[in-house]
Amino acid sequence: MSIQEAALYGDLVLFLRARAAEMVAGEHGSIGRAEEELDAIIREWFLAPQDELHGCAPRDLIYAECKGAPNPIHPEYLDEFFIDDCPVCQAEADEVKASLEAGEDPGWHWYHDDGGLPLIARYDPEGWDACWAEKEAAFEELRAAEQDGRHRDDGFAAASAYEPFPLEPTQVPPEEFLARMRQPWLDPALHRAADTLTDRLDCPAPPSHGLQYRRVTHDEALSLLVGLRELGVDVGFLLAQLEAFPYQNIALDWLSRPVENASLTIQAMEHEIPPDDEEELARFRHHRDFILMLAQLIQPGPRLWLQGWLEAVSHGAFAHSSREGVDETF
Repeated sequence: MSIQEAALYGDLVLFLRARAAEMVAGEHGSIGRAEEELDAIIREWFLAPQDELHGCAPRDLIYAECKGAPNPIHPEYLDEFFIDDCPVCQAEADEVKASLEAGEDPGWHWYHDDGGLPLIARYDPEGWDACWAEKEAAFEELRAAEQDGRHRDDGFAAASAYEPFPLEPTQVPPEEFLARMRQPWLDPALHRAADTLTDRLDCPAPPSHGLQYRRVTHDEALSLLVGLRELGVDVGFLLAQLEAFPYQNIALDWLSRPVENASLTIQAMEHEIPPDDEEELARFRHHRDFILMLAQLIQPGPRLWLQGWLEAVSHGAFAHSSREGVDETF
């Protein structure tokens, strides 16, 4: 679901509330009283646990996603997730339950979605089918262009034919082996994208260093792109968004925690920036819209993976720099 679609669904609820209040009140009833009764029903829906949400209330899922946290898991509802009677599934369910009872993160999470068919598809099936037909036609055109070796819209040249390295009688030195492995033989487009991102992306330092950033290396950018693509993120569209952003520096934690960073940006606009500073307000609006687009593009699953990737990269660099400091001292 897109950001605008979610906002419009909220408008739809308020629209239905107003129309329903008019219908319930009739000609002689109180519209205000009818609205209060409908508000109570809406509030009950937000706050009441639901079996369809595995014992969670809708507000639990909403607030968890706002904080970048996984959805709550209630042990009494675990059987709904592990309905298979196979021993492996049951063993996994027992491990998750034991972790929950011990107050530990089970390392297993669930996510609620629309099942692939949002509300607009139910009430406008023709428009929904036309939208997907247009996307499929564009995808088929792109795939045909790649197969024919023609120039693609993403600005990258078609991949060259794969030719394995010839066997050599002697052992290859480690330096030469690593140099060969870094050559763009898997996907030239990803390597070129990594070259572009090394000039834009900043990696946050570990918390012990305070609020500091450093530029990502080519290998780190390539690892990031490969991981996101494996998790279903449209890397081409992500790259287009990054290139369209009118400012040079892009913090990687905007991608991993977009909701949190967008909230901080909005708070700064409301409380920190003078209302007459149009230039600064415009800059923050651009950052807010960019981060919200990232939240739409990178879903919670890839977002959690990216958080782990950032911690591994930042702490790995910290450990490496610490060892270098010790070596220089002695």
